[in-house]
Amino acid sequence: MNNDGELTEIMEGSFLLPLRNIEELANEYGKGGKLLIETPLGFKGVGLELARYLSNKGFNVYLSGRNVWGACDFSMVSDYRLIIHLGHALPLNIFRIINNNLRVIGQKHNGDVISVEIGNNSHVVFAPVYYKPQPELLVRLRETAGGIVETNPGMLVAYASPYRLYASEIAGMFDLPIAQGPMTGCFIQFPISSPVLFVGSGYFYPLTFKLLRPRTTVYLLDVFRNMVEDVEHVYRRYLAMKVRMLDEFRNAKLVGIVISRKPGQLRQDLVNPLIKKMRELGKDFVIIELDEVSPDFINNLPVDAVINTACPRVGIDDLDRFIKPVVNAGDILKTNTLDLNNLLVW
Repeated sequence: MNNDGELTEIMEGSFLLPLRNIEELANEYGKGGKLLIETPLGFKGVGLELARYLSNKGFNVYLSGRNVWGACDFSMVSDYRLIIHLGHALPLNIFRIINNNLRVIGQKHNGDVISVEIGNNSHVVFAPVYYKPQPELLVRLRETAGGIVETNPGMLVAYASPYRLYASEIAGMFDLPIAQGPMTGCFIQFPISSPVLFVGSGYFYPLTFKLLRPRTTVYLLDVFRNMVEDVEHVYRRYLAMKVRMLDEFRNAKLVGIVISRKPGQLRQDLVNPLIKKMRELGKDFVIIELDEVSPDFINNLPVDAVINTACPRVGIDDLDRFIKPVVNAGDILKTNTLDLNNLLVW
């Protein structure tokens, strides 16, 4: 590790981590107990390096092997003094759900790192992992994005947390405004303008803009594939799957209302309204609890259709992997089920 002050290089300079701030919080909350480090699959190497570092500092560290999909998905295991959750921003909507479920006692910002104290005397640290901008990639990205920027002057540069440094470089290259903070797959903390240049990789994050405000023009500048494209065609494909699922749901007789125990996804407050709605529609129902609302589990449930109360992206991104209709709670509780202007009603 090469510690240059605010951020520390990890894995031969591929990533940057706010190591000093994490270590300060580990010293404050983690001494004398077990620490758990958890990351998305793509950041397991970073988690391993952090585990080694803290172990050498005398901490009793474990590295979680499970994938975590967002800040909503951190572990709640009582025998860990501190959970260090790497790689995800903590949006306001998820913080509110965590607070409802776990009673947040305190919250502290330490640079880029957020620590949350919850009701059972445990602490969760949410720390970013940043891709370190590589000069050769930036040269190619400048060439790739030049045409789009020229035809869309003043477009907003947006990013998810791991791509913050790349987004800052791109915004500086073209003298473009940059979003005031990171976005997630279910929350955007700034006004949505059009057009948007999302700096990152894959369709998951840029589609958030379309799902919240369909008329927004969103370009994906893919850092690692070195390409730029309008994501409208992908949004249209997802929209078609959503309409099909809503249509098939109408024929379901037995419906599973699925809740997740993940601390930032558990929505018990939706259960009674959904029960009332199922009775109005004349459908039988059963309430099903799952840790992971995934096709592997849903496809084997003995029901005709499923209402998902967990992450709303389950009822959008994974629809082509389900063999039975899956809709989100927000789809069913809307006054007009076919109102597709905001697919992230939660």
